[in-house]
Amino acid sequence: MPKTKTRGSATRSEATKEILLAGSGGQGLILAGKMLAQAAVAEGFNATYFPSYGAEVRGGTAHCHVKVGHRPIGSPIVEDATIVVALNEPSYRAFSPLLRKGSTLVVNSSLVPTVGNHPGVKIVALELTKIASDMGSLRSANMLVFGLCAGLLGLENRELLSGLLTDTLGKKNPAMLETNQQILAKGVDLGEEAAK
Repeated sequence: MPKTKTRGSATRSEATKEILLAGSGGQGLILAGKMLAQAAVAEGFNATYFPSYGAEVRGGTAHCHVKVGHRPIGSPIVEDATIVVALNEPSYRAFSPLLRKGSTLVVNSSLVPTVGNHPGVKIVALELTKIASDMGSLRSANMLVFGLCAGLLGLENRELLSGLLTDTLGKKNPAMLETNQQILAKGVDLGEEAAK
């Protein structure tokens, strides 16, 4: 008999969740978005993933659109964001207009020190790059974001998330796998806490 899910925004309603992840090229948010969509599909949701790169990949802007829901998804483009993650100031300025009442804005307060007024928006300000760095890998801030978004969405199968991380990055950088796993778990914890 399938387990009935009761926690998490992705499991509470039939509405499609729209997630926009944005930062600098090289921060790994494109990969985080792809993994988020894969995790959602593995948990039985429909999902789309649409990456977008700035003129310069490393150091330029990069963002991706992820949609997750029970119903078929037409366009992969985020227009009415459920979650916006901004890892730097230019990303915050560019994508905060997608926020609506009931949205969640996640900002990397290490690089976005000031957030404007967004009525009805839950603001989650965390030093994401510092947390990842303190845990052993600044470059793994994307895995923190992946976990945080999974936690916010109610993607609760930690074994599945961990396995996806191992499958995606385990062979590429086996020496960092344990650190990445710890950072992912921390992200899920932060996301679940923020979803309360």
